[in-house]
Amino acid sequence: MKKKRIVFLSIFIMVISITLTATKNVSALTTTNYCPTEVIIEQAGKLEYIPGIKLPKYIVKSLDGTLLNNSVVIVGKSAVIEDGQYSKGYEMQNVIPKFSDNSEENSYYIQLMTEWLENSLTEEEIELIKSSPNGKKIIDKLEEYINYRNSDHNPVLNDINTENITYTVTDNYIETSLIIPDCAKDYSYMFTDYQVNVPSPITVVDKEGNNTTKFQRGEGFKLRIPISEINDGNMNISAGIIGKSTFDIWGSYSMNPYVKGTGINSLAINCNQSEGILWTNAVNLNYTLQTGNLTINVIDTETKEKLSNATISIFDSLGNMVYQTTTTNKEINVTLPVGNYTVKQTVTPENYQPVTIEKKVTVIENQESEAILENIKLVEVPDLGQRVKGIVTMIGGITVIIGGSIIGINLIKKKNN
Repeated sequence: MKKKRIVFLSIFIMVISITLTATKNVSALTTTNYCPTEVIIEQAGKLEYIPGIKLPKYIVKSLDGTLLNNSVVIVGKSAVIEDGQYSKGYEMQNVIPKFSDNSEENSYYIQLMTEWLENSLTEEEIELIKSSPNGKKIIDKLEEYINYRNSDHNPVLNDINTENITYTVTDNYIETSLIIPDCAKDYSYMFTDYQVNVPSPITVVDKEGNNTTKFQRGEGFKLRIPISEINDGNMNISAGIIGKSTFDIWGSYSMNPYVKGTGINSLAINCNQSEGILWTNAVNLNYTLQTGNLTINVIDTETKEKLSNATISIFDSLGNMVYQTTTTNKEINVTLPVGNYTVKQTVTPENYQPVTIEKKVTVIENQESEAILENIKLVEVPDLGQRVKGIVTMIGGITVIIGGSIIGINLIKKKNN
């Protein structure tokens, strides 16, 4: 039984490598420069990320005793691997899914998935996996892995619906909303990162606005279109998105010197290295962005003078704020993609009261639209309370003076008498 598991592990890894090169338009790795020629394997306790299923924990060291961090050892749960020195047979780019950035947890789930593929798990163990919150990781990855193995072509990124793209605007450029590429579930774990290629003068930025063209799976990108490059209300938007797969480099090791063709190797080790392969297909964004101009004036409704210190925000038909500025007693000119917008005065100038606080406008290709927001100056009303208070104070003071004078006169008269 032990030998059967060891043989299976070796065949399992070899089949993965063969399948990768035979059915996918990629190249196999044949170099032997990644994994150490010899390593020391030691058993160091047990791993139990799913209660009730314990697997051996192994550590990998170089011959001088240096710990090789993040090394993942694939060994069947019932196999007994002796501590000692192991020699490398060959290397390959391995498509085994990654479950976690934690090397021990990742090793645990890879070993468990291997057992599941070998049909060596008991019904009780399968039920433990299914009922465990962590077990869903194995079920999902196993389904993805089998779907990928059964496919006969390269992973393909899904097309991007340009109608779902929204925009924000500054005085210098128009920027798309966050675009996040994805691919069919059959290949989801194979899609690790991607690259965006654009012609000048379009630029690519991440969600923080930093210039970059390379992104990890799940990250989004934005396109910036300089307003100065828009001619006659049109700008051609073009971008090519190339998906990428990054494979771990694994080495096959055995206690005895490797004999080519035997197919018997006791374990596989992730050498903590990776190689990336660009897919041959690409998703292309290619459409024309149509724009128009919008002028905004914030004025005094009586004098028609333009007002400063009003905050103006523009919202698209979905309620997204696409532009914001503060007035400087000048006309505001904004270039916007065609569509319906709401212009709002979100902060009113000091000493003014808004009359027209928002305006709905339609931006038409290569045409001028206008929005006028009116404000009326507040009338200065005297503070009657302060005036009355001053009068009362003055009367009180006069009363005290008169009263004091009367008292003084009476005292003088009394003294003379």
